[in-house]
Amino acid sequence: MRSLAVLFVLVAVAVPALNCSSLYTTRPRFSRRAAAPRPVPTVTPPVKPADPRQGKLSWPAPGPVAAGFGPVVDPKYGTTTRRLGVDIACASGTPVKAAYPGRVSFADRFMGYGMTVIVDHGERLHTIYSRLKELSVSVGREIKDGEVLGYAADTLHFQVRMEGQSADPQLWLRPR
Repeated sequence: MRSLAVLFVLVAVAVPALNCSSLYTTRPRFSRRAAAPRPVPTVTPPVKPADPRQGKLSWPAPGPVAAGFGPVVDPKYGTTTRRLGVDIACASGTPVKAAYPGRVSFADRFMGYGMTVIVDHGERLHTIYSRLKELSVSVGREIKDGEVLGYAADTLHFQVRMEGQSADPQLWLRPR
């Protein structure tokens, strides 16, 4: 009981003597005014000019586009996958031609794509020709626009890569 009495004396006598009146008030010591909104700096990313080769590539094979670029929903499972290129319907044995001059950087079987040719056109532009029945070029060979790279099986899978990213080939190909 004595300790309670000492505590009461401390709280009732000593605290007011120290002029700690703020302990007994409920109003805030600082006003809570809303700060004026700070202006948000707007940073616009640099606009990359369109590549001058866009819309200038030759079609690698005759025939309609059987499957387009972009997201595709599987009708059976409802899952979405992304197509990295276009499929061009063509007869088996149709010559597949280079869409633009460049150097062959790959010509062999590629897992999941079959016989494949990759052409480096410089300045980070590559074209990929897959599902070929037969190859006509080898790695390191300089090729011209329209030169035969190989022969299609039943469809040609064609991709365009700019800076390593898949791009819609139809934006890069000449209008038919």
